Amino acid sequence: MAESDLDVVAFMPHAVTAEIFFSSLCEHLERETSVSDLVARRKAAVPVLSFQLNAVRIDLLFARYAQKQAVPKHLPFLPGDDIQVMRGMDATSVRSLSVARVASLILELVPNASVFRSCLRVIRLWARHRGLYSNKAGYLGGISWALLVCFVCQMFPRASVASLVHRFFSVLASWRWPTPILVAHPSNGGKADNDVQWDPQHNIHDRAHLMPIITPGFPAVNTAVNVNISTLRVLREEFARGQRIMDDLRRRSLSHPSSWNQLFTPTEVLVRYDHHVAIELRAPNEEALAEWSSFVASRTRKLVETLQHTPSVASLHPLPDLVRPQGHEANESDAVVGYYFIGYTVNVPPMPQPRSRHSARAPVPTKTSQEEFAQNSVASATRYFLATELNTAAEKKPGMEVEINYRSWNDLPSAIFPGGRKAAVGDRARYILSQAHQVNLALGLAR
Repeated sequence: MAESDLDVVAFMPHAVTAEIFFSSLCEHLERETSVSDLVARRKAAVPVLSFQLNAVRIDLLFARYAQKQAVPKHLPFLPGDDIQVMRGMDATSVRSLSVARVASLILELVPNASVFRSCLRVIRLWARHRGLYSNKAGYLGGISWALLVCFVCQMFPRASVASLVHRFFSVLASWRWPTPILVAHPSNGGKADNDVQWDPQHNIHDRAHLMPIITPGFPAVNTAVNVNISTLRVLREEFARGQRIMDDLRRRSLSHPSSWNQLFTPTEVLVRYDHHVAIELRAPNEEALAEWSSFVASRTRKLVETLQHTPSVASLHPLPDLVRPQGHEANESDAVVGYYFIGYTVNVPPMPQPRSRHSARAPVPTKTSQEEFAQNSVASATRYFLATELNTAAEKKPGMEVEINYRSWNDLPSAIFPGGRKAAVGDRARYILSQAHQVNLALGLAR
């Protein structure tokens, strides 16, 4: 299936190290004509080889058996039975192996596997269209979405797929984070090394997690550890939007598939915000751009986390997808080009307080001055980010370039909009009108 994701774990004997695995397999895959977009992320929390095999996107993870004997042919996945297999394994291998284990456990924990799969397909499609399907960008990855759907399936075991999708949004729109999502009671792992176990009572870092979505079995880990203040705000906003749409469909008794189109409308990040941080990437060819953009995407979250503490910036909305310019602008040079965008809003100047007639009047900050201050703050943060995270990175190879600039909406490249600037103007107007409509509805309900 096009755009499918397949997570594969290579469980290797003790004699095979991560260095041997990644170097030798990369060399082999590079010679395969059916493999493209090969990217090795060796320094990630869970090292992974990502590549496209024909029409399937594959993430290949590595786990190393701790015992100096043959790897078991059949791995026990049920809680309690897997402790012996993982005894002595390093934390990275435990995390990698847990990907396959969690997928198996989820199917054991849902009331109806067929209904679960159908509901998960809908939610994943929605998340991709709304720009929420990216763990490294600070949103949620495939395992997190599966756990959320599993949780809702457990709450409503007899519900249909359509009803579960509605319940999914209604439950999560009102969920009080950081209350954790648990689909099973966490296992303590017995006597096994539990350094990777999620434990907010004893681990101050775990206690700081904003959106805990916890895996079943051992080790229980938070799959949403990358979520930050900005992406949590976006996720909450999108859950609320999904609930409004599903509530409206239910009120009007619309069950035809075409009536669901509004739910899957592509994200409006590029037309919604007046201010953007534009990260422009250049590489000599498509393969190099895939490698370079994957690395930059894994670091962009740090830029967002820095900017969200800038006083003049009110909110941030990172777009996780690489935007490729279309038409003439895309072919101005031999290099291939892609963009990442972060939309943001500026804090509104506070209203002046009434003063006595004898007191001196302090200058009131204007919207323009606030915007200029925000631009200067963003520019300072991006310069530091470039110097510390990208320009000196070992992953930056000859021909790979990056520029980060402020862009107002009017200055965004026309080639990034699928229908061009004219279509984008219409999309922007429709978005503004829809937001005004939502405000009017909210005011009407408040009365």
